[in-house]
Amino acid sequence: MAKNRTMRIAVVGPESCGKSTLAQKLAHHFGGRYVPEMARAYFEKHPHINYSIEDVIAIAQLQQEVEDSMAIDSEIVVCDTSALVSRIWAEVRFGYCPDQISALDSQSNYSFTLLCSPDLPWEADPLRESPHNRDKLFEIYAHYLHSKKQAHAIIAGVGAGRFENALLALRCQGIAV
Repeated sequence: MAKNRTMRIAVVGPESCGKSTLAQKLAHHFGGRYVPEMARAYFEKHPHINYSIEDVIAIAQLQQEVEDSMAIDSEIVVCDTSALVSRIWAEVRFGYCPDQISALDSQSNYSFTLLCSPDLPWEADPLRESPHNRDKLFEIYAHYLHSKKQAHAIIAGVGAGRFENALLALRCQGIAV
């Protein structure tokens, strides 16, 4: 299927809010492609202690490249993150968003975005750095999605309930069956 006809679903939100698990389950459910969070692969090759804004730019670009390549031959891709995540990461960590990330975010073409609520317990991970401001970050995500008028839904709940809530949100948009 042509890239511009691929349905793209982004799963975004603060750290440790179930994005990866949800994105994987949705991709499997729809028989689509799962686009993993490329920050993990990037930091396996580059130590993340004292990372720079250039690292965040590189990750955002890599994320978009992988997403675009997976969308070439798939009707649906479910993306575990988006340029919006890199935008907020850059703004919170470095105080601004570089033009390269802004451009990626502005050009994003998701059919729908699922914003995961930070209602799951925090799980420590060497790549996670914001255990105490997840609610504040959630509000930043919600603000951006509203201001961009991006079709989205907030997904909350635990276990199978979280997945069912995501399916319901997608069904309400005519995206899921």
